[in-house]
Amino acid sequence: MKKNKLLLLILLLAFLLRVFKLGDIPATLYGDEQAFAWNAYNILKLGTDEYGTPYPLQFRSFDDYKAPIPVYLLVPFIKFFGLNAWGIRLPITLVSILTVVITFFLARLFFGNKISLLITFLLAISPWHIHLSRGYFEATLALLWFILGVYFFLKSGGKIKELIFSMIFFCLSLYSYFTPRILIPIFLVFLIWYGFYNSLHLGGAVKRHPRCVLTAYLLSIVLLVIVSLPLIHLSIFQSGFSRFTKLSETNKQIVEQTVNRERNASNLPVLWRTVFHNKATVWLRTVKNNYLEHLSPNFWYIYGDNSLRYFTGNMGMFYLLEFPFFLLGLYSLWKEKKKTALFFIGWLLLAPIPASVVGRSFAVRSLAMLPAPFVFVGYGIYKAYYFLNKIKFRMLYSMIISLLFVISIVTLLIKYYLEYPVYAATWWGWENKKALDYTKEREKDLDYIFLSDFYTGMPLAFAVYNQSDPIEFRDAVNNPITMADGRHLIKLGKYYIGSLDIDKERLEKKIIPPRSLYLGRPEEADSDENINAPDDGRIIFKIYQTDERGDLVGKEKV
Repeated sequence: MKKNKLLLLILLLAFLLRVFKLGDIPATLYGDEQAFAWNAYNILKLGTDEYGTPYPLQFRSFDDYKAPIPVYLLVPFIKFFGLNAWGIRLPITLVSILTVVITFFLARLFFGNKISLLITFLLAISPWHIHLSRGYFEATLALLWFILGVYFFLKSGGKIKELIFSMIFFCLSLYSYFTPRILIPIFLVFLIWYGFYNSLHLGGAVKRHPRCVLTAYLLSIVLLVIVSLPLIHLSIFQSGFSRFTKLSETNKQIVEQTVNRERNASNLPVLWRTVFHNKATVWLRTVKNNYLEHLSPNFWYIYGDNSLRYFTGNMGMFYLLEFPFFLLGLYSLWKEKKKTALFFIGWLLLAPIPASVVGRSFAVRSLAMLPAPFVFVGYGIYKAYYFLNKIKFRMLYSMIISLLFVISIVTLLIKYYLEYPVYAATWWGWENKKALDYTKEREKDLDYIFLSDFYTGMPLAFAVYNQSDPIEFRDAVNNPITMADGRHLIKLGKYYIGSLDIDKERLEKKIIPPRSLYLGRPEEADSDENINAPDDGRIIFKIYQTDERGDLVGKEKV
């Protein structure tokens, strides 16, 4: 009973940390959130994606292809809650809370209630997991399926029924995000090795014949392959690995540039330059460095991910407080429960591989590392408590550790709610949303509104925030109008999306029509009226408004 109450309290805490002001912070929907939402909205209204393909298994967007489950999952939420930030983000928030629940049951396969609750609590308050639960990140969805797949695989003890559930969840992960398509085949080899040599049911004591266990594993893998055949076909023949390919191409260019630079900087004979400085050696070194960076204290406890969209910045992915307990837990678990330690060390070592192949440490692509680190931290906290209990310092230890976690959480919340919305605004597409809000307030007094598409995704942002008719929007995008000077703009009502490239000469020619508003690029002609970034005040849009005669008016600062 006490265990259930504590688990419910942890889940309540996880819920509050993830759902509070969900629609307001982050303040705007970033590009991928808009893309998922717009495709789900098209499915809801028309039964097609944004390009008119009926119920596809992958969704083309921003010249990329997105997995299907995140889109289809959104459809009922948009139907009931509307096309707004809160409704769009809610499913991932709920998924993240389910992940916290499943983590408890996964931990119970290895530990008792106390340590399992500690591990669950650590995930519930994790800055990494909290942040990626407050935006529509498909990696968070894939993580839930991945952990469920691992849980049922371990729980199965080689029994085919649980293994079928395991493969179904692994398959759902494959259809949710692109990194599991690399990680899961590798991880399954590890799981089979671990399960085959530990074929005891983790919760019982009945040993099955190794041949039966191996047969069950192989049959379950066959099932996974069969269910994944459509995805395999898409990946090979229809750009299902487009994101991975693009990232690999970027890495390839970096590798080539590095090879040329190193060869030019070397005094070795030409033959030896080729031996020591070639694409293979540079690529391996790059992947090695990327991999080690994912496991470094810098990434974990000091700097974290440097992308302010995918993390808060200026702090590690984990609380610094956890570091000594991680070391203690790693040592103690290896000493006392070697098989358990081996499993979670293997998890930690395998999870960063997909992200390392395509780039540096990255919070979203390496999310599958969770909750493995918390196993060691939780065990370390427990072992310290157990030791101090012997020397009568249990109460003092509990008070100190509780106070330190409270301070860590409060510090995170202050940063997240009072600072992050300002300094990270432009990482979340704030520019387009601010421009649309500004024009919306004034549109009734204007005949024409021009919006520069200098910032990626302005047409899509317009469609999502204005809940445009999907057919009308698709027609406008596919059939842009041609202006008098030959420019092609997307016309949506009185809105025209595209740059007018205003300079002094074009201003004098009154290229902007009467009773119009144009929000132009920062590089265009000087204007006394601007939209400025909330953090450093740099110009985001230059504003030009004309009266009935076509003369510029208005001096208001934004």
